[in-house]
Amino acid sequence: MKKGIGLLLVIGALLAAILFAACDSESSASPGSSGAAAPAGAALASDNSGTQGISVSGEGRVSIEPDVALLGIGASAKAMTVGEANSKVQAAMARLLDSLKANGVVEKDIQTSQFSINPEYDYQYNPQKLTGYRVTHMLQVKVRDIDKAGKVIDDGVEAAGDLTQVSGVSFTIDELTALHSQARQQAMADAQTKADELARLAGVTLGKPTYISESAYTPYSQSYYGAQAMAAPATGGSTEISPGQMEVVVSVQVTYGIQ
Repeated sequence: MKKGIGLLLVIGALLAAILFAACDSESSASPGSSGAAAPAGAALASDNSGTQGISVSGEGRVSIEPDVALLGIGASAKAMTVGEANSKVQAAMARLLDSLKANGVVEKDIQTSQFSINPEYDYQYNPQKLTGYRVTHMLQVKVRDIDKAGKVIDDGVEAAGDLTQVSGVSFTIDELTALHSQARQQAMADAQTKADELARLAGVTLGKPTYISESAYTPYSQSYYGAQAMAAPATGGSTEISPGQMEVVVSVQVTYGIQ
């Protein structure tokens, strides 16, 4: 009986010692450790220490007249057989190509953008009735002498005749490197101005950039014509092309350190 009581006393003492040690370890955990007693604010401050600073965006825009016209032009014909329709189209395309080259368009600036052969039906009948086959051959043409774009269209229409198809005229800029550099300088100056003002308002000293990212955008002009056939001018007038202006846009995202 005495031995049983003594054993219970020993076990009780051991349990008390274990509980005391656990409590002491929890109360002495550092604020930055993962212990349950660490203040949440201290942990967040440690986790976010690498993102301290001022983050701003900047934008630069450079306006310029485009120097290249992109012309969609070709021929389309319908006949009862594919061979007949294709022969008409290819004859018109040969005359069109001669016209383009006569206006100074070089071969590397002429690219086939579409070639299609499609049956056409009259759906008023049941069953539907085949009315023929349509063959379409379209080119994308770069006209680098943009002042001649109207003449290129007029001469091309005259060469291909009633089979002419014009899918649109748009404009672009051939060399963008220098324009991107100019817009980039404006974007960084814009970001610096914003960061300086924020630092002044916050009462801190602005440090050096710690992160920079960039995106650039050069919008293409919308098509001058819709996707439709265009017949030769009945009155002999010339086609006027207005290229307008385009913008090269560079955006930056910059994070500055603070002191």
